[in-house]
Amino acid sequence: MSTELRIQSGDRVYLPVVQGDITLTREKNSVSVLEFKLLSDKKNLEIVEGNLVTFTSDEIEPKGEIHNLFKGFIFRLRPDKNGFISVTAYDQIRYLKNTDTYVYENKTLTELLRMICGDCQIKAGADIMATGYVIPSRIEEQKAYLDMVVSGIQLTQQNAGKEYILWDNFGEVALHDTEFHKVPMVIGNDTAGDFDFETNIDDDTYNQIKLFREKDDGTREVFVKSNPARIKQWGLLQYSDTLTDEENGDNKAEILLKQKEWNKITLRMIDCFGDARVRGGSSVVINLDTYANMGFAYNGITYHGWMMVTKVTHRFKTGFHVMDLDLEGGFEHG
Repeated sequence: MSTELRIQSGDRVYLPVVQGDITLTREKNSVSVLEFKLLSDKKNLEIVEGNLVTFTSDEIEPKGEIHNLFKGFIFRLRPDKNGFISVTAYDQIRYLKNTDTYVYENKTLTELLRMICGDCQIKAGADIMATGYVIPSRIEEQKAYLDMVVSGIQLTQQNAGKEYILWDNFGEVALHDTEFHKVPMVIGNDTAGDFDFETNIDDDTYNQIKLFREKDDGTREVFVKSNPARIKQWGLLQYSDTLTDEENGDNKAEILLKQKEWNKITLRMIDCFGDARVRGGSSVVINLDTYANMGFAYNGITYHGWMMVTKVTHRFKTGFHVMDLDLEGGFEHG
């Protein structure tokens, strides 16, 4: 079978010959994008917006299985003067960009996502995990459905301490925790063409959390959690926010501190050996000798640890598959 791109236009099914690379971009909690170029031949290839596109392969890593890489619909067609047509297709997460106003209460992220899928007329698959935490009440006014889901993901993470990833499983909307998306592979100096590494305490890093709630009697209820060692090291970096009546302030402040008290690490890796399992939200092991490749070491060590992929661009040719990764982490060093 090797790699197969299939387009269904009405009753016709095409297996077109692709000119150049096929690129598949998968971003965390967002739309997956498939892009390719075909020879424009109106006699033998009649495609229009809305046509179904599938992309599968059994020749890429990990070997020995068929990878259902993409299932979605054509949204953009760009013909050029040389007789070629560039095609852009999106998976069904694209339909979550529709806007609406929602008022809801006492729903889990799971229930919210299934309700939204029904309203958007897209398929909610069996792979939507039960998330447990009940979101007390929300008013989402004139927002994209995708933004509502992401808000639900953030609220669940802030109050229950567990992060979930939204994705499209070959035509079925899915939701899994980050543990499910761990890919058992190591990416390092020998498996990537180049990388750009940064560590900072300037991007969503806090060592004190202050949450407050205004009470009906005019008083204010305040919840504070801090890391004195981090304050001594970095100075005071405070995050503050309001609480709803139903939220547990002490618990939420503790969870937020655990999530935000780390220096933030970002990494971009170019031309890595491709692996079909990697998508936005996946976690992979990074093993880099930063001293040898960057001219300095971070605290004199080689970096080794799990990092989360925020965005991956896969590039496919016959017998050739590489990927570019944007990753982030918040791990302690030293």
